[in-house]
Amino acid sequence: MVGRRTFRDAVVLITGASSGIGRATALAFAAEGARLVLASRSQQALAEVERDCRARGGQVLVVPTDIADPAAVERLARRAVQRFGRIDVWIEGAAVGIAGPLGSESVDEIRRLVDTNVFGTVLCARTAMATFQAQGDGILVLVGSLLSVFPNPLVPLYSMSKFAIRGLALNLQQEVARHPRIRVCLVLPGPVDTPFFARAANHSGRELRAIPPAYAPERLAATILACARRPRRQVTTGLASHLALFALRLAPRATESLVARWSATFVTRPVTAEPGGGSLFDPPPVGAVHGGYRRGRVRRRLGEWLGVRQARRNRPTTG
Repeated sequence: MVGRRTFRDAVVLITGASSGIGRATALAFAAEGARLVLASRSQQALAEVERDCRARGGQVLVVPTDIADPAAVERLARRAVQRFGRIDVWIEGAAVGIAGPLGSESVDEIRRLVDTNVFGTVLCARTAMATFQAQGDGILVLVGSLLSVFPNPLVPLYSMSKFAIRGLALNLQQEVARHPRIRVCLVLPGPVDTPFFARAANHSGRELRAIPPAYAPERLAATILACARRPRRQVTTGLASHLALFALRLAPRATESLVARWSATFVTRPVTAEPGGGSLFDPPPVGAVHGGYRRGRVRRRLGEWLGVRQARRNRPTTG
């Protein structure tokens, strides 16, 4: 199975499925009639996704999994094959985040981020590749980030981990070049409206938010589905993301500096936040697709701000 018109009865495994992009992607594949294997750390949140996917017609196997645990990743693949006989698409999207300048986080937090975002992704990729080689075909979709191309000095460790995922994808694409029925795709999302920012460890001193313009997770889920339908080496979503990548080719240093400053500035809002570990070590019991950062809300706030400014200008003066 490399490229197909329909995903009915295809076996699609998704990590990070309890929230955000992973949850939206699970719902999209469920609507296509796929047989789903859903993994994340939170069993309670997975139960919610399972219910929603079944309501859309998908068959679902839920496997609570910490991808930083080698035995858990092997168990995940084994249970998927035992239940459905194979894995057609493996979507690797589990990740955690840390915000704040380097040195603001604890060593344990660094280890946790690297264990999940880098080590865990490598474990999943090697397990997926072994499964695909044994069955003769398969598609691995690695969910990276535009922060694997552009730096953001306020989230240096998260950006570093996404650079690692991009490097892994590029190397795996060369490794499978002689296997036309095994494909590796890299998805580079720009800012997406998910709960990720509210759940990241935060040592920035400010409340985090999705960098505007933030796209709906459903839009990225559609991109992932299209990539699995017609595999491509690298895809991204949204005009702003495409323009940033195009500008990088024309003026690398200037674009890199501009995007880094923009993203570091607008990933926070001017609201004080106490330092906290977010969901690094303890997954939230409930999940959600959206984070509440959509552009409409930003526009409304901008409109309100402009309205206040105009009202002040029109206020009668005394003297």
